[in-house]
Amino acid sequence: MKKIIRGLYYDTDTAKKLAGYYPVPYDTTDFRHYSEELYKKRTGEYFLYGEGGPMSPYAEYAGSNEATGGEEIKPLTFDEAKEWYEKAMDDDTQYAPEETYKKEFENLTQAGPKAHMSINLSKGAKKKLQIMAQQQHKSLSDVVESLIMRGSKNTPL
Repeated sequence: MKKIIRGLYYDTDTAKKLAGYYPVPYDTTDFRHYSEELYKKRTGEYFLYGEGGPMSPYAEYAGSNEATGGEEIKPLTFDEAKEWYEKAMDDDTQYAPEETYKKEFENLTQAGPKAHMSINLSKGAKKKLQIMAQQQHKSLSDVVESLIMRGSKNTPL
């Protein structure tokens, strides 16, 4: 499924699927059936793709007293994605592996190998970042990382 939400593009074909939630019994003849899958975009945003029958959370209303099955993409924050994954993992680690959870949501405050990332800044922000790096005798990426880590000290992971 592809969808643009608040100017951001979400595509289940190009994003990485991290986990799935398939309530038991998953019977498509049951109008209440539904499934959810957690994805992560290349740019780091998380989103949930859900689909289900006419009596599911993903039902779409087609007129008075009429519903049909539907599907939806919902952007998630880091904390929402982590919470969703924990619930899915409690249900079935086959579709929400613990190793993926640890890699994605744990140990984010520990220094480790660097990962390449591109960002767009305004010209003014870029100039300020360059000045900060010169004043602190650090690389641009070290300044950005220290700002992020300092700013996230009070943010629970």
